[in-house]
Amino acid sequence: MKKIDLHAHYISPGFSKFLDDYFDGKGDGVATPKFSPEGYLELMARMEIEYGVLSISSPHISVAPDEEMIYLAKEVNAYATEFTHKYPEQLGFFATLPLPLVKESIETIDTALDQQGALGFTLPTNARGIYVGDDRLDKVLAKLDERHAVVALHPNEPKPNIEAMSDVVPAPLMEFIFDTTRTVIYMSQNNVFSKYPNIKWIIPHCGALLPVIAQRVAMGNKMFESERKPDDLEQVMKELYFDLAGKVLPYQLPNIAQCVDMDKIVYGSDAPYTTDQVVTMLADELESTELISRHELEKMLYDNGKQLLKSINEK
Repeated sequence: MKKIDLHAHYISPGFSKFLDDYFDGKGDGVATPKFSPEGYLELMARMEIEYGVLSISSPHISVAPDEEMIYLAKEVNAYATEFTHKYPEQLGFFATLPLPLVKESIETIDTALDQQGALGFTLPTNARGIYVGDDRLDKVLAKLDERHAVVALHPNEPKPNIEAMSDVVPAPLMEFIFDTTRTVIYMSQNNVFSKYPNIKWIIPHCGALLPVIAQRVAMGNKMFESERKPDDLEQVMKELYFDLAGKVLPYQLPNIAQCVDMDKIVYGSDAPYTTDQVVTMLADELESTELISRHELEKMLYDNGKQLLKSINEK
């Protein structure tokens, strides 16, 4: 079945060195996978992926000192520009920002969109413990809103790091899901979605735990009245995009389908951090499930992503 992949990753030489220097080649406890544009293109051919949008994964480059982080942001975006210009009919990319640096991030937004052909941006849930939704990042979000940007959130290990637990439970298994959920709720409580309505947000991993907790948050906000009037999280979820990266069956996908716009669910392989074998297995699960209609599945795997890309190209 044809697919548009909106959650896949690339690894530039600079990012690979960053992972070696700061994480001994095991960012988030995971050995750095091999990557080449041609290798991903081979996966695309096998998986019927018509177009893939690649981005840098975690750990976020903000682990590095400011000057090195600024250099890394330029390096990873320049590398993506090269391979997407080489394969323009098949590959696009979401650019990386040197958050939490505001001035440099704003400059990167314009450069990525106006000179490098980025389709949007990937933002970590937090950079140095500063979460998306923190008022220190307001000017960055205002610029993204001004540019009507597509922004894909990506989980980053929470700060302060729960080191004792992380030694036993790797961050990708649990904390990534929690940090995605934590961030979207924090954004909603801080009115990010109503203040910046022109940003199209893509939430990873089928919304993490949002389908389970959104009603609780919405009800609680009505119970505990205060001067703050948070965004209505249940309504916000109907405006967001959600990708299918990871293990979403048999529980997550049917749950989220009850509370979001089905035209805003899109496919994601999470390659190469998800191995080709597992990408194939997860796609087979999706294509053979009886929990979602064939019509809805075709929309999620292909049509919805195609429509989102069309909206970007029409800007």
